[in-house]
Parts: sequence; structure tokens; C-alpha cells
Amino acid sequence: MRTLIVVDGLDGCGKDTHARRIADLLAARGTRVVVVSHPSTRRFGRLSKRALQASGPCARLVATIFYTADVLVSVMRLSRERDGTVIFVRYLLGTAYLPPTLAPLGYALFRRLLPFPDLPLFIDIEPEVALRRIEARDSTREMFETKEQLERVREVAVDLTSSDGWVRVDNSEDGERPFREVERVLASRGLL
Repeated sequence: MRTLIVVDGLDGCGKDTHARRIADLLAARGTRVVVVSHPSTRRFGRLSKRALQASGPCARLVATIFYTADVLVSVMRLSRERDGTVIFVRYLLGTAYLPPTLAPLGYALFRRLLPFPDLPLFIDIEPEVALRRIEARDSTREMFETKEQLERVREVAVDLTSSDGWVRVDNSEDGERPFREVERVLASRGLL
């Protein structure tokens, strides 16, 4: 049987780090694990990433279209997986980046279209902390990686994850505490 785990949240919240650590834990116990992060390195993912590094409404629309296509391709490819665990980094909460009036509609649409995860993790973070972590990276900034955008997206994401069984993990502090909380959640769900 296949298990689907989603690790979602703001830019700079630690999604990829948490996904890798979850994958390592599960693999050490003999579970077959596939991790897919979005935007991916496939064509749609690269086009989305390029648009995210630009600015303006046209770039935002292009980023949204290619990001959506990237996620849908991943879902179709991984729908053949029948056993093990699939970990998606960025999945449903990409809709939080839509304009605030469209975000709930986008979430509801994709919530109906896409398989809902067995474990939906929302890695929450204070926008100031996320921005500090983003600034410490050696990479080109993206259009949503400003304090104002992170605050707006976080507000929408918190609202979107208030139902559907999302598990919120606060990753605003450095150290092991947030990941220990993830480990407890995995154990309580029988995944460890």
C-alpha cells in the first residue's frame, strides 16, 4: 500500500529539510521512499522557477501555470506507485500564493482533483525568520520572498490549513524540537 505525505509551507520554512529527514527515517526502517519537490527540475518546474525569479503579473501567471503543470505531472507519474511512501514537497498550499480572493477557490479545486495526503504537514514559520533564512541562501530571490509577501501568504496558508486534518509544525526556532514533533506525528500515525 502506498502512503502519501505532503510537506508544505512558506518559502524558507524548511520543507525540503523536513522531507529529507522524514525520508531518511522511513528508509532506515526499510520503507521504499520517493521524494518529489516542486518546482521540480523537469521542464515545467524549471519554467516555473524562472518565472518566480522575475516580477510582475505576467511572471506570476506564468509561474502559476507551470507550477500547476509540474505538480500535475508528478501526480500522474507517481500514481503508478503502489507501495512505499511518496513525499511531496509543495503540493496543495501552492494555492496560498494566488491572490487572496482566489486562494480558497484554488485550494478547493485542487483538493477535489488531487489525492489528499495520508499525512498533510504544514511547516509553519514566522515570516521574519523565513526571510532571514532565505537571505542566508546563496540563490536568486523569488517574487514571493519579501516580508510583505511572506506575511500575506502565511495568513492565507494558516486559513487554508485550519481544516482537512493538516498537522501544523512551528519551525520558527532553530534546532531539533520541530523535527522531534514531526517524528512524534509519524509515530502516532503508525508510519514509524
